[in-house]
Order: sequence, then C-alpha cells, then structure tokens
Amino acid sequence: MTTIHSKLAITPEQYESMIFNLYSNWCISVTTTERQFQQVLANSSVNAWFRIELTKCEAEFINLTKIYTNPNVTASDYNKCYSECTLNLFNIRPMPLLAPIVKRKVKGTRVLNILSQN
Repeated sequence: MTTIHSKLAITPEQYESMIFNLYSNWCISVTTTERQFQQVLANSSVNAWFRIELTKCEAEFINLTKIYTNPNVTASDYNKCYSECTLNLFNIRPMPLLAPIVKRKVKGTRVLNILSQN
C-alpha cells in the first residue's frame, strides 16, 4: 500500500478513511433504505467481496501509474486516476450476497430510492 499512499500523498489513516467513504458510498448505491444500507455496510461477506474488487482496481491503478516518472505528475493527477479506477466498483454488485438483504420496495410502479430524497 505504500506505493498508493505515496502516489496519492496521503497517510495510512487518510487511506483507511478514504476506503471507508468509498465503501459507504458503494453501499448507498446498492440499497434503497437506511436499514438495507446498514445491513450491507455491516455484512462481512459483502465487505470481503468489496475489498477483493478494490484490490483489483488498485492493481489497475498501480499498473497504469508505474510508467509515470515525470516530476510534473502531481498527487492530484494520481488522485484523478485512482478515482477513475475505483469508479468501476459502482458498476458491479455481488447479487448472491445482496439478494437476501436488498429487497426493492415497490409503490405502484415506482421504486423508492434513498438517493432520490437528496
């Protein structure tokens, strides 16, 4: 992880906070209620799956950035690249793990969504 820390110019504590925020936002994206969000957030199997997928995204980030030795590449540039790599997490869902937790509530023909309240 020190490679990621140094490229992003963050401490291990900042990294852990960033990962928790990423996981929390991902959990919001796959749930429709606060209760489902809490259940997904606390689910160890979902968390383990997320960490495995995050590791793949971080490996992609490392592979993309290892060729850059130019001193003009800044931590901000690396942060943009990291964000692009981890954005892919929001396009995948472990449905076998989520199915018992996330049950869509339908009112008429409209799916209620916690994000639509914002």
